Amino acid sequence: MERRSLNYKYWVEFDEDGEIKALHSNKYDCKSPCKEYIVKLIPIKRDVEKELTDSIEKFSDTLIKKSKVLDTEFKKTIKTVKGVLK
Repeated sequence: MERRSLNYKYWVEFDEDGEIKALHSNKYDCKSPCKEYIVKLIPIKRDVEKELTDSIEKFSDTLIKKSKVLDTEFKKTIKTVKGVLK
């Protein structure tokens, strides 16, 4: 079985603001100056992507819970300090 290269050439046309205006597979299709890019296709491992997404979600949930606890403790400390300073 012959393995094909996963690299592809594309010509990108930009507008005045530097945003992508058009994408061409042939440089002769460009109406204004284009920049040539070589794109390498990389297979996505969906199971790894799902695992990482779940891990990030759990981490952010934990971070939010911990920040709420820290906020509560901080408010208690401020209240105690204000009571001592009076």
